[in-house]
Amino acid sequence: MNKEKLLGIIKTKGLQVQDVIQLVNENGTSMSASYFYKGLRDERPFKVDEIKALANILNLSDEEIVDIFFKEIVSKKTLQVN
Repeated sequence: MNKEKLLGIIKTKGLQVQDVIQLVNENGTSMSASYFYKGLRDERPFKVDEIKALANILNLSDEEIVDIFFKEIVSKKTLQVN
């Protein structure tokens, strides 16, 4: 989880975290502030529907989605294969 990149994108869009959480909920995906921050702290993974909602709201590219939510997982898997 690249929390700095996610928070940077939120900020560059002129939004605050609470705005994003509200938009996620308005778009049909249930997410509390507590769940969002636990995701940022890697205390729980973001669910697929949450990632999709965040990507839609923040207009994230496929590359940004991988960089933010999956890059560490992909790196670890790559290291394990070699």
